[in-house]
This record gives sequence, structure tokens and C-alpha cells, in this order.
Amino acid sequence: MLLKLTEQEKLTGVPEQETIEVAVEQIRKNGYIGFESVLSKVQVQELKDAFLPIFNEYIDRFGYNTGTNRAQMHLPFLQPFINDYMVANAFAMPVINAVLGEGVRCTYLASDTACPGSDYQNVHSDVPPLFPSLGVALPAYSLVLNIPLVDVNEENGPLEVWPGGTHLDPESTKHTSIDGEMLRAAKSMYSEKVHMPAGSIVIRDIRMWHRGTPNRTQENRTNIALIYNNDWYGAGGTIHVPQEAYDQSSKQVQSLFRHERVGAPVKMPWQW
Repeated sequence: MLLKLTEQEKLTGVPEQETIEVAVEQIRKNGYIGFESVLSKVQVQELKDAFLPIFNEYIDRFGYNTGTNRAQMHLPFLQPFINDYMVANAFAMPVINAVLGEGVRCTYLASDTACPGSDYQNVHSDVPPLFPSLGVALPAYSLVLNIPLVDVNEENGPLEVWPGGTHLDPESTKHTSIDGEMLRAAKSMYSEKVHMPAGSIVIRDIRMWHRGTPNRTQENRTNIALIYNNDWYGAGGTIHVPQEAYDQSSKQVQSLFRHERVGAPVKMPWQW
């Protein structure tokens, strides 16, 4: 489900209370929610200009790592990737906080790029259930935020999701794929390809079934990928946070990354 911002929301840059309530309902019951064109064109261009040379160097060094012509790449804790509009977005954070509660942390600062010629990923869930033998669905404890840096359409590798409750399935799944009876179910179940303008945001439960799809164009399709967790979930400490960059960040950004390696030198993608 992709929502358009109201005129009031475009003016203020924050969601109205009813919008927050609708978004929370959709994440809890349907697995995800999206909002069209939250970032400005200037903000999107700033991210693209900074991202592309880093990505090109990463591919030159290591190539693709998540399938044919597809790459996951960590981002350095540097501007513009730690601007509030990206990691502490005023439209996204009220929704994330409403779902996860107080003390939210960001433990993943990265990107996903489907390059020309990329293929389908296997249908997968990003994490297995916390307690697979328990046999019950648990409340959300981790959310993924995606921000596309280009307009996403049928041809350039949109995210495909399986809404309607796959995030609540208590059965154990693998990190890389859903197989057996679950794969058979995915083939016959309803799915959606998320088409959206550049600068939109999608917030999904990390357990939701999804996959990347082929990019049949001649341009890269890049999504910024962030993960927000409850305070008790995920150890943290993998993101290197230079002290100067941390000190110059907003209080909200500092809080989100408080359990990462504050004071460590910046870690470029090819150093992971």
C-alpha cells in the first residue's frame, strides 16, 4: 500500500496523526506501508551524487554479492548518508516509533542495487523467527526502511512483497530462501511489486516475504536500506561512527546510533 502525502503533510514534512495510525495498522496487519515522494528532488540528487562513485569503486573491487548483477553495499557514516532526512526522517520516525516503541536503534546503514541484467532473487525473509518452536506470531521488533534513488517501475527491478500476513508466519525460515511447502505457497499467493517515485519511503516488517526482481533497463536501481530495531534486539556495534561526524549529527541521529562503534574511524564499504 502506497500513500500519497496530503497537502498539509507536504507543507509540514510530518505525518498527520491519522496517517500514523493507518501506517501502523498496515505494518502490523499487512506487513508494510509506503509513502510517495517524501524526500525532495534536491535531497535525492545529493544522495545519488555521493553514492555513485563509492558504489562504482566497490563493484570494481568486489563485484556483485547478492545475485546476478545485484549488490548489497554498506554505507559509510558520513554526510550525506547520515542526514536527518535519510536516517531520522521526520515522516518515517513517528511511524517507526509507534510500531517499535521507545528506544529505537538503527543497526544497518546500507544499500541494495539492482544493475542492468539482474535476475529474480529467491523469495525470502530477512530473518528467521526469534522462537520458531513457540508456534505463535510475535509483535514487530525490527523494521526495514527503503528509499529509492530513482523512479521504480515494472522494468527496473521493483521490490516484490507478499503482504497479508507472511511476517506473522511462526514457522522457521531460512535467511536466503523459502523452500518446500512455503515456496509452493508463495507461488500461488498474492504479491505486489512496489512501484514508486524516487525519494519515496517503504517501511516493512523485516520478517515479511519479499524478493528483488529483474532490472531490464540500462540504469541502476538503488534503494537505500536501513534497519531499525527495538532496543533489546540486535547487538549493534558493527557501524563505525567517527567522533566528529557523530558530534555534528542531530540528537536523534546520535540516539539511533548510540550502540554502534562511536569514536572508531570511518569504515568504507570495501573494508567490511
